[in-house]
Amino acid sequence: MVTYKVVLAVKEPQYLEPLLHYVHASEFGNRLRMIGFTRMEPFLEYMSGEERPDLVIGDSELLEHWLRQEDTTCPWKRLGTGEDPSTELAKYQPLPELIGSILQACQKDGRRSRAVEQQEAGAVTIGLVSTVGGSGKTTTAVNMAKQLGGMGLSVFYLNLETLNSSAVFPRQGRKAEDAQGLPRLLYEMKAAMETKSAGTIPLEPFISSHSAMKCDWFEPVNNRNEILQLSKSDVLRLLDMLSQSCRYDVIIADTDSGLNERTDAVMEGCSQLVWILQDDLIHMFKSGQQLSYMERSSSGRFTEIAAKSQFIVNRYVGELANPLPGVIQGIDGFLPYIPSWKQNSNEELLLSSPIFQRDILKLCRELLGEDVLEETGVRAYG
Repeated sequence: MVTYKVVLAVKEPQYLEPLLHYVHASEFGNRLRMIGFTRMEPFLEYMSGEERPDLVIGDSELLEHWLRQEDTTCPWKRLGTGEDPSTELAKYQPLPELIGSILQACQKDGRRSRAVEQQEAGAVTIGLVSTVGGSGKTTTAVNMAKQLGGMGLSVFYLNLETLNSSAVFPRQGRKAEDAQGLPRLLYEMKAAMETKSAGTIPLEPFISSHSAMKCDWFEPVNNRNEILQLSKSDVLRLLDMLSQSCRYDVIIADTDSGLNERTDAVMEGCSQLVWILQDDLIHMFKSGQQLSYMERSSSGRFTEIAAKSQFIVNRYVGELANPLPGVIQGIDGFLPYIPSWKQNSNEELLLSSPIFQRDILKLCRELLGEDVLEETGVRAYG
């Protein structure tokens, strides 16, 4: 899980101190490291140092001197009315909403280089979620894996569906015993916990390389009970093991539609979430119902989830016919409707649409930042 470093510069100690205390004592404490200043000189001295924060937030009076400097490359936001979200955050609002806005600004404006993010938090973890089945979640996930793998990044695709949709993309050279890779790894993980073994479990015996999807994965299991038995803690440990293995730049986690322990673990454990929506009446209704339920159940946790979420409309035809649920503030991107996929009997077609790959590339830029593409010098793959 990525921890963001935020510098807060405000004149009023009575504003700064409760905010810092709230962050430290709340569930946001493991997501944000906040450093506060109420005087100009210490603030400017700190910002002239070598350590670069992910976001600077402050009153206009304190920010303007810093912004006059030539090297103000850090993303920043003013504390004001919040009327212009591109440059402002509302200064006076409930703390959970304010912290959620700060997290969202870190996600969308404070793009760190892949090397720095890996060094601090392991691989970037991206979870694909949806309320309704058949939304194109798995197609999006495997195309993202192919796109990022084609860029030269090391990618692991983790499918946690009860019925693994990615099994329609068979791997060349597959052997029957390969389907036991994930169950055997889970057994080793539980055995290590019971014996309190401190050694690292090697991943090589349990994973396979998928040449068409340009990523590693666990071969789909034959017995779905082996997936149903996965608890939330199992999935969180698995995500952490993959992320911290130093083998991968990106982990893409694909989940069941709706809510279960595996999906809950992905929403909690992944550094970024992609919600796949469809522009139809039932899908929008169910999406609004599920997200509203999550918000009522735990507003703080929902704020954290929303801050790392992108809402993407799949099978988009040029305009939205249905209004968004009130709990969704806006759409972050679109994936196109591909007519040739409507009646498709060839899995290779799902990995070879130039139009779909073009918009997958846009989504990858949003999730990982332009610096990833600049480092690799790649273009759309497909």
